[in-house]
Amino acid sequence: DRPPNIPYFDDKTIHFGFILGYNSLYSNMVSNQNFPHNDTIMGFNADRSKGFQIGVISDLRLLSFVHLRLTPTISFADRLFTYDVADRNNINKIHQTKKDLEVIYLEAPLELKVQSKRWRDFRPYLIGGMKYVYDLGSIKRKKLNEDEFLMKIDNQELMYTLGVGFDFYLEYFKFGVELKSSFGLNDILDHNFNNAYTDCIDKIKSQIFYINLTFE
Repeated sequence: DRPPNIPYFDDKTIHFGFILGYNSLYSNMVSNQNFPHNDTIMGFNADRSKGFQIGVISDLRLLSFVHLRLTPTISFADRLFTYDVADRNNINKIHQTKKDLEVIYLEAPLELKVQSKRWRDFRPYLIGGMKYVYDLGSIKRKKLNEDEFLMKIDNQELMYTLGVGFDFYLEYFKFGVELKSSFGLNDILDHNFNNAYTDCIDKIKSQIFYINLTFE
């Protein structure tokens, strides 16, 4: 029979918080129609990488069950690539070459948070929106020599995001667990830079899965 925690928290017009989380980055690589068209690269794939992110929450109450959220975030991850490379002296002999690119994402998501009715100190919600992403890791890659490049990746992306979350109202603040995924809309491969590792690829789009802990 105890009263609910912070009962008027969601009546605020605007409030703030922060995010700590885990992410898993995957680079969706699409091969050219005529692949393989050379005797060097016989196959390729991308692996998921593990990273983390921190961010700030700005929450604006639009309606009783609808909030607009701007959550500037910085995320750290890697792009992991594996290539099946044929030996120049023996085509039948193939070995694997692993490459990785450091990614430091500066993200600016603008999302709608649609909540259910609050049940005691628990409230689930759906979240979705768009975000602009800038890769700060590209600044570091520009300092490399041309022969050190695996491929050139565009430093700007536009993504859409969908997810679900669960808010728990504690005595002094609101704690949340959020699961969501972001999907890249634009091809980030620079087709002006050509080598054996990029000629076999038609396009690359990013996919990121997040597990966030929110504190508001």
